Formats: sequence, structure tokens, C-alpha cells
Amino acid sequence: IKIAEEMNIELVATNDVHYLDRADSYSHEILLCIQTQTTLDDPKRMKFSTNEFYLKSEEEMRALFSEIPSALTNTLKIVNKCNLELDFSKKYMPVFSLTQGSTDKEYLSELCRQRLKERFKEVHPVKSLPAGRQAPGGIRRGELFNRVKEEVIQRMEQELKIIEESGYASYFLIVQDFINFAKKNNISVGPGRGSAAGSLVAYILGITDINPLKYNLLFERFLNYERITMPDIDIDFCYQRRDEVIDYVTQKYGKENVSQIITFGTMAAHGVIRDVGRVMGMPYSEVDKIAKLVPLTLNITIQEALYQEPRLKELYEQDEQIKQLLDISKTLEGLTRHASTHAAGVVISKQPLSNIVPLFRSSDGKIATQYSMFSLEKAGLLKMDFLGLRTLTVISKAIENIKRFLEKEIDANNIPLDDKKTYHLFCKGKSVGVFQLESGGMRDLLKRIEPKNFEDIIAILALHRPGPLGSGMIDEFIQRKHNPKLIKYDHPQLESILKETYGVILYQEQIMQIAHSLAGFSLTQADLLRRAISKKIPEVIEQQKESFVEGCLKNRVKKRVAEKVFNLIEYFAGYGFNKSHSAAYALISYQTAYLKANYPLQFMAALLSSEEDNTDKIADYVEECKKMGIKILPPDIQESFVEFTVEKDSIRFGLLAVKNVGKGAIDSIIKARMKGKFFSLEDFCQRVDLRLVNKKVTESLIKCGVFDCFNLPRAQLMVDLEGNLQRANRLQKDKALGQLSFLDNFSYSKPQKEEKEKAIKEWPHNQLLAFEKELLGLYFSGHPLAEYEQMLKRYSIPFVELNNYSENEEALIGGIITKIKQVTTKRGEKMAFLNLEISDGTIEIILFPKVFNKVSNYVKIDAPIFIEGRINLRNNERKIIAEELIPIDQISQKYTASISLSLDTDSDENLLRQIKELISAHQGNVPLYLIFSSPRGKHTVRSSLTAKCNENFLAQLEELIGEERVAVEVKSGGNR
Repeated sequence: IKIAEEMNIELVATNDVHYLDRADSYSHEILLCIQTQTTLDDPKRMKFSTNEFYLKSEEEMRALFSEIPSALTNTLKIVNKCNLELDFSKKYMPVFSLTQGSTDKEYLSELCRQRLKERFKEVHPVKSLPAGRQAPGGIRRGELFNRVKEEVIQRMEQELKIIEESGYASYFLIVQDFINFAKKNNISVGPGRGSAAGSLVAYILGITDINPLKYNLLFERFLNYERITMPDIDIDFCYQRRDEVIDYVTQKYGKENVSQIITFGTMAAHGVIRDVGRVMGMPYSEVDKIAKLVPLTLNITIQEALYQEPRLKELYEQDEQIKQLLDISKTLEGLTRHASTHAAGVVISKQPLSNIVPLFRSSDGKIATQYSMFSLEKAGLLKMDFLGLRTLTVISKAIENIKRFLEKEIDANNIPLDDKKTYHLFCKGKSVGVFQLESGGMRDLLKRIEPKNFEDIIAILALHRPGPLGSGMIDEFIQRKHNPKLIKYDHPQLESILKETYGVILYQEQIMQIAHSLAGFSLTQADLLRRAISKKIPEVIEQQKESFVEGCLKNRVKKRVAEKVFNLIEYFAGYGFNKSHSAAYALISYQTAYLKANYPLQFMAALLSSEEDNTDKIADYVEECKKMGIKILPPDIQESFVEFTVEKDSIRFGLLAVKNVGKGAIDSIIKARMKGKFFSLEDFCQRVDLRLVNKKVTESLIKCGVFDCFNLPRAQLMVDLEGNLQRANRLQKDKALGQLSFLDNFSYSKPQKEEKEKAIKEWPHNQLLAFEKELLGLYFSGHPLAEYEQMLKRYSIPFVELNNYSENEEALIGGIITKIKQVTTKRGEKMAFLNLEISDGTIEIILFPKVFNKVSNYVKIDAPIFIEGRINLRNNERKIIAEELIPIDQISQKYTASISLSLDTDSDENLLRQIKELISAHQGNVPLYLIFSSPRGKHTVRSSLTAKCNENFLAQLEELIGEERVAVEVKSGGNR
């Protein structure tokens, strides 16, 4: 019953429940038999039939186990011997290793004073006080510093006091130690994350790289006397080298004291259907089809899917096997499926973890705790998140590229924050590939706000969230930014707090500052106010309001103004964002934008390399390169490396981005190539390690054109591959056995002319393109739309002209579908968002349910189609709301209003006769106009003949009289 209450499940008794009088004394003998039935009328309600839900008496239990009476006796003995008590009052904080005679509090204080002069260049030590202890770097404990703003020293001392009294001195020492290890070993570390960026001590120690004083970030938002939980400093590292930091921590504190953390994978709707189908022996294709009917909504249940998807419900009701499949799946749904290690969590203890928590060895051989991350803190253990951030790797690789190709040193943490090129990029919304700012919504917001300084970037990251987006807060912010006359403050003291956000309360820290400035709250009290309002408990809010108004009155703020300000705080508290987090991430956003604006080749090569396992992202970033005027060179066996590389003014495709090709195989290829270029496929097979570069790898390389430098058809190379691999395998085995020929002692030289191979015809062009798209994510040998070039020229609006179209204007545009995102509306109807790729760009198409239901059969990846719809300019981004979707082969017949033929008055009679015969062979209802040109001018005549328009007919007309002499008038929506 207690479990049911915690899970918010209603229990409905269908029979009497029987209880034992002496239930407590027999608690170890309880046998609960629960039969469950899930009703379909309400997915959140479960009925539990309790006809077998009771406690058996001692006599019944002895009768049940009469053949083995010792089972009951031994069970009692075992139970009586079990005596486990969990003590949650203890803390197992690791201890930072110190020199003898120094405490962690003293060392932290000394270290801060030493690092202070490094962080603030104007700091200089003066004479030390007598009897001071020697500190790091030769600075004596208790030294005073001159030429430092008093607030810096005061803030540092205040933070140190809270940290030391809270018992977290070792924590800060541990974190700064492994972060500085990473920095010394050129492992990229993020500038900060979360509220820790509000700590001046963290900034001084190098844990964060955002000066909290410069951006008004508050330490009390991170740690104060009222916070009884452990401080949480999450750290971003380069995702490729994160494990090196974990290894360092493991070695420093001992393998037995450091562990990763368990995480549990549960059976979600799609997965559990496939798992149950496998157990039931159903064909995978059939089960997969059923699983795909479950909408792609986050955390959707099977029961909810039955309500939303009519086809799934129909199958459930009509097919007994599918009903059984889904019923069993519903029973198992949500249960733990497997255990694995948490992506970021690491726990450090001052004593062996096996003394405190149970451990397990994961499938990859790593030791992890059996307690989840939420339970570890209760057990008194220190949990840290070592997060791998891909963007840090991009920044690091871009800087390496700049150094290698431009011989220039760049420090990402010391770039100017007022770079004109960077802000121009922001204002134009050209932020594809920029951290946190590359989505369509973010690009729109950048163009609307037109950021001019770093504070605007901080605000943009805080604004683009569901609350502000739906409340009109963004519009108000933008209007005030562009028209300062709209900015008003209810009290003069608010100006200094809200000036950077144009009078809008955007950050949680601003709420705290208002309470501190107007009502005289301490920053600790102000943080309590912020948290109380965010929890929305009416009686607590009312109590806080009384205290706020009372404090304001003491500071001579009028009651009317105090109440108005409190109401504003209460309203914005639900939307307020942690400025510390926003500021830290804004720095990463700026760094990536700066690199893109100033070093586009080096940055885009790094960006493409970071997504080598994601063909969709590769395609998006290649498209962005085209817009930037950067040419992407195809993968080549003689020129390509593991990653994307800068090659003069272009970027060469990296081999790791080819599907089915791993790094081990590429390393073997490059190692062999260092001895000389490959002369043929046979030469390649003989020189690489075939244990790594196997048949599947080589086939993938052939299919996507990596061997095109050998000037042979890809189909020919594929036919020759088997024989080349067999000969190469024999040769490599002979070498392994020491059976080398005399020539093998010499370096590689060009082999003798090979036997003339039988000519193999190249694959059809569409197959070449399909292989490239499959393996690379994009096309290099052409484009699927090439065969429709004339049709697109006649009927489709050129992509560049879309910018001239206004809201709701009709448009007809053709292309191929490259991305489909289906969603279910609140009414349970299906709609879709498509990416339509045109020869010179991509546009988003919106298919609302009414249209989607009619055309869903045509909505397929790589399908060539035309869209008729209306331009939508919401958020200043052009999209098309589709009214009709037309297969490309139907477009000529459906959208040709008339055909005009331009002829000379002295045209050959034979030509006119041929034109007439052609039109007669294609009789239809499309009117034809003849435009005769002569020295006196042009004369238009409507022909008595009409035609049935299709591409074949138009192509024959163009062949007869010339492409430029055939003009097509398009019906509403297309070119005119």
C-alpha cells in the first residue's frame, strides 16, 4: 500500500482483505500474491484484485512447507541474525594531501592569497606580518595586499569563512587540483557551469574562468549558511580527454577510493515492445513496425500511445498476438532493464568505497557504485560530475589548426570580448556551429536583439527558454533594448540592478539583489526568498512578502512601491535564470563565434571533425560551409586523414566520417601511406593491415569514391576487390611466416603494369549518389535534383528569391526531402516538419494535420517533390506552410497554365509541320501560344491546338526549336 501511494496508484479492493492479529511477529513470513489488471479507460489508474492479497497464518505456512519444515526454522534463524543499521549522519569527504602541520582550511586560505595576485595583476605583496607560516609560492600567511579593491579582499574573506565553516575546504582543494592538472596537460576545461561561477574563490583558484565581480554573480546563490547540502561544482572537459582527468583522480586518491556511478536503463515504450517481441518469437520486421507506431514523444507510455495512434489501437483490438505483445509490454514498461555507468558521475571517498557502498564491475571492466547518484549523497559521499563537452574539443582543435596552418598562437580565455566581426556574425544570425546559439530559434533571437556586448549574449542564453518564450518577456526585452524610452524603474535603486537587462528581471541573482538593496535582506535571506517563491507555496510567499515590505519600509521605500516590486519578483521568479550558469556558457558561445568569425576554415574543420559519427550534422555543417564560401573536398585515399583537415582554401573530408570505417583502420592506412602513395587497389590491399582494413571497410571506401584517384569505375573496383584481398592475404601470411622475397627488402616502388582488367560499366548515377549519401551523409558526384534541373527552372521559385516573398504570399517550390520530424498535436493528430533541400539551399516545410493526412504516403526521405503553400515569417525565419504536396512527376501536368513558342516569321515549313505533329501526338487541354518575331516586332497568336503537358513533350519541343524558345506559364503559386 505504501509503494502504491508513493507511485500515485489508486488501489481498488475487489474482495475482502484478511489480516493476521499478530502481523508484526510474522512480518518475515508475509506472502503477498498480487494479481494486476490495467484498465484502458485511464492510463494512470490501475486496479489491483486482492482476492489473494493476505497474510498467511503460522499454521498455513507450516502446512504449505510441510515437506521441508526446516525451511521455516532456518528462515527465522537467518532473519534474527540480520542486523543492518545505515548511519546517514556520517560524511566521507576525501582529504586533500597536505604538508605536515597545515590544515585544509589554512592551506586553502594561503593558496587563495597566492593565486589572488595571479588573477588580479594589480595585486602586489607588501611586508608580511611576523611569525607567518610559509605558504605556496613563497608568500607568507597573513600577508596584506595593496592596490587591490577592498571589495575583492572582503569578498574573498567572506567566501572563505563560509567554505571553512561548512567543512568544504578540502572539496575546493581537490577540485582545483584536478582542474589545474587538466590545464597543465592541455586538456580543455570549461570556464564554469551552474552557480559555482558565482564564487570568487573558485575564480581565484582557477576552478572557473568568469570573474564574478565583473558580472555581478553572487556566491550565496552557490553556497550559504542555509544550504545544508554539499556544494555542487560540475566541470566540463574536452570529451576526448575527460578520462585522463578521472585516471589522475583515481591514482591520487587510490583505486579503492574512487569509482564511477551506476545508472539504470529502464524499459521505455519502444524498447520494451521490441524486447517482448523477440521473446515471443515474432519476426523483427513486424515488431519494429508496431514499435514505430508509438509516437516519438518524450517519456510516452504504451497506454498513451494507444490513445494517440489510431492504427496502433486498431491492431491492438483486432490482432490477438499484438494484443498479447502490448499487454505484456505494458506490464514490464518502466522496469529496470540493465545497469551501466553514469556518463559523468564520479565519487571520491576518504576510505575504501567497499566499506561504505556496494560495488559492481560494469561490462567495460570499470568499477562503479551500486548506489545511484541520488543515494550517494545521503550516504555521505562526495559526488562530482566530470562532463565531456564536445564544444571544448572543437575549440581545442580549432586552436591547433590555427597554430598548424597559420603558425599563430591563440588563447581562448584571453580573446577580446568586443570583436566587431564576432558581433556582426551574431547580429546576422550566422551562428550555425556556435555553442548554444545554432538552433533556428536562437538565430532568430540574435537577429532581433542584435547583441552589441557580452552582457547581451548572457541575456540571450537566459531568454531562450519555454517561460520567457511564452510570456512575452522576450518581446518586452527587445522593445526596451531598441527603444530606451520604454525603460522604467519603480524605484531608483533598481536601475543599477536591472540596467543590463533593460529593466526586465531576467536573472535569479537580480531577485536576490533587489531584496538585498530595497528590503535590507542579507544575500542568504535573499536566496531563501528566491527559493520560496520558485516553489510557489502560498503561505510561505505571503510570509516572505510581509518580511520584504517591512524591510522596504525600514529603508524608506513606500509600501505601494514595495508591494509592486514584490509582485514583479513573484511574477518573474518562475522565469528567472541562474546568471552564473548563463555567463559561463555565454563565454563558450562567444569563443566559438569568435573563432568562426575570424578563423572560419580552421574552425569549420574542427567542427566537422567533432561530428564525424553523425552524418546528419556533417551534412548540415557542409551546407554551412557552402554558405560561407568554403569548398569541401571529397575523401581521397591519397590526401585524407582521420579528421577533416584544412587544405589551402578548402577543407578535405576526413576518413573517420565515412560510415563503417574505424580509427584503427584509418591509422593503418595512413601508416602505410607514409611510405609512399598507393598506386592501385591491389597495392593498397597489400600494404595495409587487413585485420583492421577488412572487406567491409574497403567496400565502404570504394562506394563513396575514396579510390576515385585510380581512375577506374567504382563498380570495377568492387568487382576486383575479392581477388585483390585474397592475393594480399596470402602475401601477408607469407610475410608473417618469414617467407619474404628479395624485393621485399626494398622500399615500396611502383608495381609493374597490372593485367588488363575486363571493362566493367559504372553503376547508374543515382546508385552512386545513394551510396555517397548513405556513407558520407551528402553528395559529391552530383545531386539527385540534377535530372530535374529543367523542371525546377520552369516551375520552382529559385531559393534566393524567397527572401523577396512576404507573409502569406503563395509559393511553389521543388526539392528533395532530407529530414522528417513527425509530432502529435494536443488533439492526438499527426503533423510533420520537413527539410526540403533545393539545389542552392534548404527550407523548412510545415505540414499541418489536415494536409499531412492527405499526403503522408509521399513523405519519405530523398523523395523529390513540389510544395505549394504560403510563406510564414514567424520569428523572421522563412518557412512554408504547405497546402499541397505534389510528386515531381505530376508537376508539369498539374501546374502548366499555358505554353508559348517563340518562332521567326520566316521559320522553315518543315519545322512548323514537325511542331504541329508533336502537339497533335500530345493532345490535351493546355493552351498554346505562338509568338512570331520579325523586324517590325512580335506578334502573338493563340493556336487552335491544345496539348497534354509532361516533361517528355516539353523536352521534345525544346529539342526542335531550342530551350530558350519554349516558355511555360505556371498556375498560381509558382513562377510567372
